[in-house]
Amino acid sequence: MTSQLLQLYDIVKHTNVGVDIMQKLTRLPDTELEVMKAIWQKGTGICTSEIKQILDKQRIWNISALQTLLNRLIKRGFLTTYKNGKNKYYNIVVDEKTYLAFENKCFLKKVNENSVTKLVASLYQSNSITKNDLKELAEFIEKNTEGDEHDNTTESI
Repeated sequence: MTSQLLQLYDIVKHTNVGVDIMQKLTRLPDTELEVMKAIWQKGTGICTSEIKQILDKQRIWNISALQTLLNRLIKRGFLTTYKNGKNKYYNIVVDEKTYLAFENKCFLKKVNENSVTKLVASLYQSNSITKNDLKELAEFIEKNTEGDEHDNTTESI
């Protein structure tokens, strides 16, 4: 849980990173996200049978349903495809980090009014994170903000 909070903090801190890409993204339905996770796991240049093999570890997939989802991901701009012999291969356009940043940013805005503090407080009050998680988060924030003695950059006022 702490690593997700740290990632979310990093996203909020760098809200202008990847703005063009993030503005074009749309939220993926669960099944399409499941397919993308398999592709992100294996990497770019993956063929349909390799994707199916990864997905089949959780549950058996129908190949025509998988191809339909892959075509949707191409239309959404998440993947590109090319054919080599009999096989279709897929390249990643939207990487996992970019998509997670998009999802986390939307969640933070929609549910917590863009407040990381509200998010963390809610997680703590619901016992989803521990005092140790908060301590790790505080250390991360200290290291990545003005309190970091190794940071030699200065911001002009």
